[in-house]
Amino acid sequence: MSAFSNLSCEALITRYFPAAQAAGSVSVVGGLSGGLVRIEAGTQTFAARRRLSETVPGVSLARQHRVLKRLAPGIGPQPYLLAGGWLVTEWLAGEPCGDAVPVEALSALLHRLHGQPRFGWRIPLLKLLAFYWQAAAPERRSLFWLRMLSRLRQVGEPTPLKLSPLHMDVHGDNLIRTDSGLRLIDWEYAGDSDVALELAACGLGERLIDAYAAQSGLNREQLARQVQRWQPWVQTLAASWFERRWQQTGQQHFIQLADDAWRRLQCREHER
Repeated sequence: MSAFSNLSCEALITRYFPAAQAAGSVSVVGGLSGGLVRIEAGTQTFAARRRLSETVPGVSLARQHRVLKRLAPGIGPQPYLLAGGWLVTEWLAGEPCGDAVPVEALSALLHRLHGQPRFGWRIPLLKLLAFYWQAAAPERRSLFWLRMLSRLRQVGEPTPLKLSPLHMDVHGDNLIRTDSGLRLIDWEYAGDSDVALELAACGLGERLIDAYAAQSGLNREQLARQVQRWQPWVQTLAASWFERRWQQTGQQHFIQLADDAWRRLQCREHER
């Protein structure tokens, strides 16, 4: 193992960004998946993200680096460095969309992403769901959660309408308005799967389906039905992720989000 396989933040700055260290222009920025470090080095600004402390199925800095190297310009940030347990990319100048996601622009961005060459690995949904179940607090492992996992294993994933590279973590905080258009950050869950899975995971409903069908040429009704087939998967995944974040952070709003997600999923299942 290399001596630089797990650098501290200070060691990363010292080794690769001495100008930033000298200027004291380093700051920690919060995020849903943990903090990242903003580094200002001369005229350039970088975002540095550390390797996760736990092994999550399908998630690694090496894969993120490969994704960003393969993407055409104008979709995500350009990668700069993968070393010492850190991934360093350009810092995208702009503002997150937050709750004001421009649906037409997002649809165009996703259509462009989904037209890129496949990454070469499938998004491991069942493994991710099993990981979140096993990592959950024992008192939170409900019978309904277990039944959902069993049912999804039994029915299997829907046959893809179109197999493409996906981002799989599209929300307002990961969408950056830049001078050159909308861009996506935080590619840790990226992989190949059905375009309808991406649309379902966005949670923007009919507006995004309408815009995407018009831009992609896919049959609108067929696309809408496929998005519905993915809903139990994305809702179970979201609830499971909130459970994990509550256990990691102890922040009460994550357990509230998990409870809300489980209630919505239960209502959906009762209507079947």
